Amino acid sequence: MYRQNQEERMPGKKKRSSAPLPPPSSSKPASPSSSSSSPLSNECNRVFGILHNGNYGEALEAAESLVSRHPDSALVNALIALVHKDIAISISDTSSVRRHEHIASALYFSKAALVLSPDSISFPMLRAVVLLTNEQYDSAIQECELALSIKNPLDPMQDNLGIVQYTPLESTLESRVGKVRTKLRELKAKAKKYKFKKLVEDNSLADVNEEFRALLEIKVEIITRLENVRQSLVELPSPSTSRKLLKKVLLNVDAITRARAYWNNEMSLEAKKELLSVRVDVNFDKNKSMGVKAKEVLAEAVEYAKEMKNWKFSTCCCCGERFFDEELNMEHIKSAHLGTLSEELQSVVPRILPKSEIEIGDWKPVDVDAAVKLIEDLSRNESGDQGQDNGKSQDLKLENWPYCNDTNRDKMIKRIWTILQVLIGVKCFAPSHLYMLLDLILEMLKNRISETLLKQRWMNRTLVSVLFLDEPELKSVREFIEEELEISCGLGGAYSSFTMDNAMDDLTISHERIIFNNDLSHLILLLDETSAKASRSVDESRNACQEYRDDIIQWLYMGCEPIGEKLEEWANYRKASKNLGMELFKIIESEFRRLQKICERKYKYLREEKLWLDMEGICLEEDKRREEISGNPQSYWSLLLKRQKEIEMEKSNDEMGSMELDIIGSILKKAQADNDINMLIQMHIDQLFGKCFKSDALILGANASMQLTWKKLKMVTSYDYRSIVVPLLKTFMRAQLEEMVDEDATKKSNVALEDLLSGLNLDAKNNTEKGGDDARHGQGKSKNKKKKKYHRKAKEFKATGGSEDQQERVEQNLVPAAHGTDHPLNSEVVGSVTTDELEQEERELTRKAEEESMLEEHQRMLARHLEYQRQIENEAKQKRLAEIDKA
Repeated sequence: MYRQNQEERMPGKKKRSSAPLPPPSSSKPASPSSSSSSPLSNECNRVFGILHNGNYGEALEAAESLVSRHPDSALVNALIALVHKDIAISISDTSSVRRHEHIASALYFSKAALVLSPDSISFPMLRAVVLLTNEQYDSAIQECELALSIKNPLDPMQDNLGIVQYTPLESTLESRVGKVRTKLRELKAKAKKYKFKKLVEDNSLADVNEEFRALLEIKVEIITRLENVRQSLVELPSPSTSRKLLKKVLLNVDAITRARAYWNNEMSLEAKKELLSVRVDVNFDKNKSMGVKAKEVLAEAVEYAKEMKNWKFSTCCCCGERFFDEELNMEHIKSAHLGTLSEELQSVVPRILPKSEIEIGDWKPVDVDAAVKLIEDLSRNESGDQGQDNGKSQDLKLENWPYCNDTNRDKMIKRIWTILQVLIGVKCFAPSHLYMLLDLILEMLKNRISETLLKQRWMNRTLVSVLFLDEPELKSVREFIEEELEISCGLGGAYSSFTMDNAMDDLTISHERIIFNNDLSHLILLLDETSAKASRSVDESRNACQEYRDDIIQWLYMGCEPIGEKLEEWANYRKASKNLGMELFKIIESEFRRLQKICERKYKYLREEKLWLDMEGICLEEDKRREEISGNPQSYWSLLLKRQKEIEMEKSNDEMGSMELDIIGSILKKAQADNDINMLIQMHIDQLFGKCFKSDALILGANASMQLTWKKLKMVTSYDYRSIVVPLLKTFMRAQLEEMVDEDATKKSNVALEDLLSGLNLDAKNNTEKGGDDARHGQGKSKNKKKKKYHRKAKEFKATGGSEDQQERVEQNLVPAAHGTDHPLNSEVVGSVTTDELEQEERELTRKAEEESMLEEHQRMLARHLEYQRQIENEAKQKRLAEIDKA
């Protein structure tokens, strides 16, 4: 409901009356400057000092003595009003009779001060403060406006009571008057804010707010535990676990490097596909770390996926029924275990305003004077039907307003803009909130921009009007939104939950896709880039393709905790999530009862508001009849009395009839004049609108909170078999790959050994055939050297991957039988040696020395090649370590 014409039904602005007090003594009312002598000023300062020290009784006694001796002093009357006001504020019980007596005295003496000094702008501020204390907001606003309208006010220094403090820079009359006027505008804006806060006040909802805050604390604790449980299934380990995993990865760098080299250089595409394809009845007995439990879990998952064509499932936290779709589970919980709002209560849930219906652009402070002139010029230049605008003028878009550089206003406008963005984002901004906010803004703009101009430019229907407010008014609007939407109604809590929820959403479990082959005999792992692909069903993924990149090796070795730990985590998660699910469901039950209670209360408010609107309709109908037919008007009181008798004659026992009788009876008792009846009706309509405003905030806050709890319940009751199947398959595939790498290394070592032995046998054969005296030359020098070279060659062969048995065979072939001084030649085998034979042996030794030189060169080249290979492997290790460190 939007009552933009509210002021049209209200009486006109009242002027300050100067007659409520008895006439002063025969002396002429004097201004503080003429009536206050120096001794009187000193006495006033003494009383003010006593009051400042908190000695209320002594201050009141001194002030009463002063006013009895100087009844015609405006300053003295203002001083005793200040004393009564401070005493009233010090009494915390707002219903205390003593408090009301002091407020009444403060109002009386502040009025006397105004009568005695009508050109003072300090005394109206004092009276406005007293009225604000007494929750007379309209009167306080009126006092501020009257004070601001004084053209030539007295110097505030002459009647200053400490309400405004002046700095040495404010030494001129103009600067002091300017400061008081600024304070008056702040006070007026505050009074308007309190007026609207009073309008939306509903103490009957205090218990609902307390319940909401208690539920929020419990929910935060549960969500924290939920995050910890989910952490176990996500490969984002804690810092301590990360250090252990990093250490494990570092120890496996050599294995990873060998596996990556084998994957990239040795494996065919078919072999890679075969590795990533595992039979559903795979024998896990080879991998004893898995055991029987792993086979049972895999069999359960495979059976479900075959039947449901999906790896995901959801279980009811109340009865344990399983659903393949989590949304179906939530609907089941709502209908079978929770319940829903009745049609009547559902009808009072407010509509949520989208961004498209609220003009929120680049908000900046507007130069009000220039903007008013712009509006007036546009209005004068438009055609005769300018007052019947059927839409917003194209020439008054946001970018066309005359903006100004006001840093403080700009900050406050941006803060209001941010709050509205948040409320709209969490779906907590209803039409009633927009209308109340517009009413508040237009109340602030009253007397600054004519209502006619606002209506002409449609500014009375858009939040852009906030750009015209000055600093005190913006502050009051911001505080109203914060207190009545963010804090008072619990939307701040909803926003906190919303942000926390979004933060947890970032913790998504990344699942690789697992599909079946055509005959459902094999499971095939596909590494997808996005979680969106991971949500495909089994059937949808059958024909998906996959690049067999070497980052699969990284994936195989990352997060390689023992499978026993993974199985335990899976079992613990299933158990913990069931308990958390029940706790979250209990919270939802409490939130639902709270929502029901608020909706029931709003339903009652709307029915009562309708009856008050009917009363208003009776009065408006009489107004229309008076305009059409002159003479013999009927009073509102008589018309309401007539309606009362009609209801009584109907003898209806329905609840609405009884409520209407109560309302009419209360009007007839409290008011008789048409104007009083009109004001009473309008006051109740405004109050009920304010209560609906607050109810809407609570309903949307409760809905937002419930949606977040439902989201958490959906999360905690939803499972994905891939969380455990993928680690099982990774462990199996990793073991298969390592076995293949070892077999390939053994095969290559055997081939290298055979090549080496073949080369040595060929050399030996050539040596035997060539012979010669030069071979014998230098034989003694080279024997030990040759022995060392052969041993070193055998060791280098071992470094390339040869086994110990292979190395022994190499040594047996490379190292000839030892002989020399420790092992004399067997004469039975060698016999006598002739000179020709010695020369031939010398030539043979020379030839062999040359061969050894060539062999040494070959060995150096082999060593350089091995060093280069080790360097490449080391660089690969360093790169892998850098990747791990970055991760």
